[in-house]
Parts: sequence; C-alpha cells; structure tokens
Amino acid sequence: MTLAQAKDIAAIIGAIVGLAALLKGVIEYSCQGAQKRAEHFLTMRKRLKENTQFKEICALLETNDPALREIPFKEKRDFLGYFEEVAILMNSRLISKHVAHYMFAYYAIRCWESGNFWNSVNRNSIYWMVFGDFVERMNKLEKRFLFKRRHYRF
Repeated sequence: MTLAQAKDIAAIIGAIVGLAALLKGVIEYSCQGAQKRAEHFLTMRKRLKENTQFKEICALLETNDPALREIPFKEKRDFLGYFEEVAILMNSRLISKHVAHYMFAYYAIRCWESGNFWNSVNRNSIYWMVFGDFVERMNKLEKRFLFKRRHYRF
C-alpha cells in the first residue's frame, strides 16, 4: 500500500466516523426533544389531576352545576390560565394539538359552554383570547376527530 492510498483510506474512514457522529448527534437531539415534550405534558397533566380546585371545577362543569357561580374569581382565573398555558405549549409545539385535544380540551370546552362559570368573568375580555382560541381550535378538531395512533406520541 502506498502513502497516497493510506491517506485516501484514512480520509474515507474519517468521513465515515464524522458522518456517524453527526447522525448520532441528530438522533440524540431528536430524543431529547421528545423527552422535553413528554416532561411538559406530564407536568401539565399532574397539575390538572392534583389541584383540588381544578378537580372541583371539572366535576361541576360535567353538569354545568349552578355552584360554578359561587367559585371565587381567583380560582376561575387560575383554571382559565391553566388552559391558556396548555394552549401556549401547543402553539409552541411542545404538546401536539392532538394530545392537547385528547388530554385537556374536554374541560376547556365544557368551561366555554358554561354560563354558570362565566357569570363573574368577562368571556369577551382580550385577556381570555388565548383560551377562546384554544377552545375554538379544539372544537374544530373534535368535529373531525379520527383516532390515529401516530398522533398520540411525543
């Protein structure tokens, strides 16, 4: 083997190693993104399930219970803000719209439809536009809902 052939082989091996390292980096980056999306989802899901105020509001929304009128504004504001956070995560592609719909939209939609909930909150305020947009998008998704497994992953 000549020196020129050895240099060519070394260059080819170097290029292969470099390409393999690049590919491994892309795969690691992709996995890290999925892990971060999963963490965001799990944090939001835990907050919804473990917050006693949210659980009470969700139970009352099931039947549009008149007791919703008695819930303090602060608790309503926090509940609406929670769904706005979900909407922002969805808009930022940290949670897919299908996951946001399937796991969070039910109570947001029930809330939007509840006159009892909104009795002390101005639904038309500019400060609830993110919530209103989220509900509108989730309603559209619900009308054409078709389960596809690939939509429900990180």
